[in-house]
Order: sequence, then structure tokens, then C-alpha cells
Amino acid sequence: MKVTEFLGRKVLDKNAMEIGKVSDLELDPEKGVVNSIIISKGELSLKQRTFIVGMDNVSRVGDYVILKIAADEAEEAPEDESKEVSPE
Repeated sequence: MKVTEFLGRKVLDKNAMEIGKVSDLELDPEKGVVNSIIISKGELSLKQRTFIVGMDNVSRVGDYVILKIAADEAEEAPEDESKEVSPE
């Protein structure tokens, strides 16, 4: 699966409730694996919320990303996500 196919995919919690869409990925460049996914909710609303979910909480990936946890168990991402990648 390509990253472009993964981004924008709808995310369902363990109760099959849609909680948002995949907006970004956190990668471990040394191991070459995805550590977690960033889920955005409320694209059209004034207040967009983002959640970070570790890959250990992802049940399966297909037409949807299905989580092993309920929506309220997802960790809300901090508002100021100004992470910079250093070339080191």
C-alpha cells in the first residue's frame, strides 16, 4: 500500500463509529516502520481535532482503518504540532 492511498482513509473505532480520517503518519526512520497515525476530525468545522493512535491500536487496514479502541480512548494531539525534522 502506498502512503497516498493510506492518507485520507476513513477511521472507525472498535464500535464501527467513524471518528475521522488519516491525515498524517509518524515514522521511525531508523527502523523503517510506522509508529502511529494522526487522525483528523471535523475538516469542515471551525475547530478541527486531531488524535494520535499507535499502530498497536490498529486492528486492520482495508477500505477503512479499524481501531481496537473506542474513540474516547484515542489520545488528543497537542494543538501546537510544530515538529521539525533535523537532517542528523
